[in-house]
Amino acid sequence: MPVTETEIPLDPHVAHMITRLRELELAPTPEEADEFAAEFDRLCTALAEAQAEAKLKIGKLSLPVVKLKQELIELVRNFGGPHREKSKLLHGIAWELMATFSQSISQDTAAVERLRVELKKKKQTRLLKKLFTEDKRWTFSSNAAEILKAEKLSPKLMALVLQCFVTTDRTPTLDVRPKKKAA
Repeated sequence: MPVTETEIPLDPHVAHMITRLRELELAPTPEEADEFAAEFDRLCTALAEAQAEAKLKIGKLSLPVVKLKQELIELVRNFGGPHREKSKLLHGIAWELMATFSQSISQDTAAVERLRVELKKKKQTRLLKKLFTEDKRWTFSSNAAEILKAEKLSPKLMALVLQCFVTTDRTPTLDVRPKKKAA
């Protein structure tokens, strides 16, 4: 909610002086300039105090929210039913909680290089050209998984292939919402 003049009121005497000077197009006297500066300082101090109080209140409220969110995600993970590919849904009477659990897969550049070197040593350059595209670094081609399924690789090569992919869990998301009413 925005701060209004009534919440941190401007001194009525100062407001009247500013209005009078504006209407008469007069410059303020040094004493009036001091009064204006003092009023401005008073308002800035009141604003800073209000901001500090708000920050403190937000801090106090955010910790229980973060803790509850973590607990709810675990409840949905453990007791929710399947919803979508990477989501689970926990049903209440009026509310439902949906948590999404996802991962990202990236390539480990060093592992890719080890695999590339080993394929060259084993004189499997045909497979090397199928698996990778060259662009100053080696990246698996989009159909590498299908190619690997069809190839007979030694356990050492397969281990090197698997080391190329790094699976990282992403932070689960939580959506708490009222249930949709049946039409």
